[in-house]
Amino acid sequence: MGSAMRILISTTSGVGHIFPVLPLALELQRQGHALIWATAKESCSIVEGRGISTCPGGLTATERARRFSVNNPGALAVPPRQRRAVAFSGLMAATAGPVMMEALLPLFDQFKPDLVVHETSELAAPPIAKSKSVPCVTVAFSGELPQSVLAAGVIAAAPLWGRLGLEVPPDLSMYDGAYIHPFAPALGQRPRGATIQDMKPLSVDGQSDEYPEWLQSLGTERPLVYATYGTEAGSRAPWDAIIGGLAVMDVDAVVTVGRGVNRETLLGMVAALSPGRIMIEHYIPQAVLMERANVVVSHGGAGTMLAAGVAGVPQIVIPSFADQFDNTDAFVGAGVALEVEEAEISSDSVADRLHHILEDSGYSSSADVLAQSFREMPSPEVVANRLVELV
Repeated sequence: MGSAMRILISTTSGVGHIFPVLPLALELQRQGHALIWATAKESCSIVEGRGISTCPGGLTATERARRFSVNNPGALAVPPRQRRAVAFSGLMAATAGPVMMEALLPLFDQFKPDLVVHETSELAAPPIAKSKSVPCVTVAFSGELPQSVLAAGVIAAAPLWGRLGLEVPPDLSMYDGAYIHPFAPALGQRPRGATIQDMKPLSVDGQSDEYPEWLQSLGTERPLVYATYGTEAGSRAPWDAIIGGLAVMDVDAVVTVGRGVNRETLLGMVAALSPGRIMIEHYIPQAVLMERANVVVSHGGAGTMLAAGVAGVPQIVIPSFADQFDNTDAFVGAGVALEVEEAEISSDSVADRLHHILEDSGYSSSADVLAQSFREMPSPEVVANRLVELV
């Protein structure tokens, strides 16, 4: 390895934006580079827990949503597949971007990075890096940004670039340097005109030996279904439909609901419908469940879908926001997932998709093929070495 670099990492709040960057960051740190990670104060402990220094910056997810709703009442009352453009431009560029820029400008001057690494939704770092001629790398957490989303983001991010005397580029400078892509080639959604560097997505949320004792008996006599809306979206999940659909099928199930959901209410529902076969927990490390599950049910968050893809598990997806529709389209197109559209969410529709996936072995076969495609992707170690060569 050459001389050590100073690397500034910039992400928005939430594990869905931090976890995709962590494997690369940990490898860069292992190689001896000096790292500092800018993210919202609420997320600093996630990064610091991995031994990486942080600088608080940007808005918490709650404050970001509050400011956006105040300034844009009714903005998300649009058809589901149009919500991503509104959210990306309004939440990430117009609302979160200026606040993060205030934190990053002095940090650039103090830290003097040799390289900047940011995730797709953190839009303040690229213009600062460009103004200071510092190489900037984008780490994507899902597939290619649709053109409608990118175009809306360009308009909303123009003031960030204009503040530094720069014209906003049509790709938001996402594709100027290396673009680190987590989708296996079989899934497509690869940006045209970008210098794409594939990187295998790795789970960083727990070890595979962390089995709850009661989990040992599930999935032994009947299929095991893992249902989750991630750590942050549980309060918006249609748990009635999901649990109702699970209850009428001959399956075991583990449902993780996140910290913002009243678990006791759901436990009462399970007790009435299917005692002993459906377990409700706030959180279990995803890696523990992926290696045992036969089917995953989720909202289409990239972290869950990619983890299931790597593990070779077929999926049922109920998308409603952001990149979830694009993730769903990619995995449905690969023959490893079925969608439940927002307008048809019910216990019957969930049970119907479960029945199809469990009865048709083609989904498992396609999931195995996709998992092999993921296994062939470069590791974070390989990608870290290539970034060093880039700089």
